[in-house]
Amino acid sequence: MVGRHSSKAGSVSRRRLLLLGTAGVAVTALPGCSLFVIAGKMFFGDPKQKSQFRRSTGIDLTKGEKSLLIACSAPHGVLNRFPSIQIDLVDRMSHLLKTRGVKVISSDQVATWLDDHGDWGDFGELSDHFKADYVVHVNITQFEVDLPNSSNLQQGKMSCRVEIMDCKKSDSPSVVFDNTYDMNYPKFPVQTESKSERIFLESFMKNVSVSLAQLLYDHRASEVIS
Repeated sequence: MVGRHSSKAGSVSRRRLLLLGTAGVAVTALPGCSLFVIAGKMFFGDPKQKSQFRRSTGIDLTKGEKSLLIACSAPHGVLNRFPSIQIDLVDRMSHLLKTRGVKVISSDQVATWLDDHGDWGDFGELSDHFKADYVVHVNITQFEVDLPNSSNLQQGKMSCRVEIMDCKKSDSPSVVFDNTYDMNYPKFPVQTESKSERIFLESFMKNVSVSLAQLLYDHRASEVIS
């Protein structure tokens, strides 16, 4: 009986080693970060990772206990080329966050405020008006969809600063998150004729919106847009 049990145990161990070895060979054949992402999924599943906001504050916005207002600013040069970019980004991010259970102030109401006031003004006044716990301010410094000195190549480039302010802790908003981001989409330029500027801009805005929204909710490694 003991001999049989040992034989079975040895067989199981050998099968496990064979599976691990096979998986290892498959993983080493994968390029770049895919190697680590897929290897992690093979052995550990696809666990969620905490959002940068949650790591900074300890607060999970997807519980819907705190309300959030999104504002976006851009320099005149960007607005002259893309006049709707501020509200477009606010609308896209708001939609994505709502699908994750985040309590977001209506982007239509935010757009009306911007139209009425001409600019965002004081964020304390803005948060008081909408009774928001947090204000997320995306300050765009660069936004382009074509390459300088190239008439046949496209690549989206965006640089921005993201500030998140706690508007309920004290009399004036206090910054609890502050970081800068540079985004390129796609990683390498593509031929202009393969996509019209309108279609390319739509893809780029989708990429940007998801990347920024993921700062605020926990997500799986496989959901990250690279």
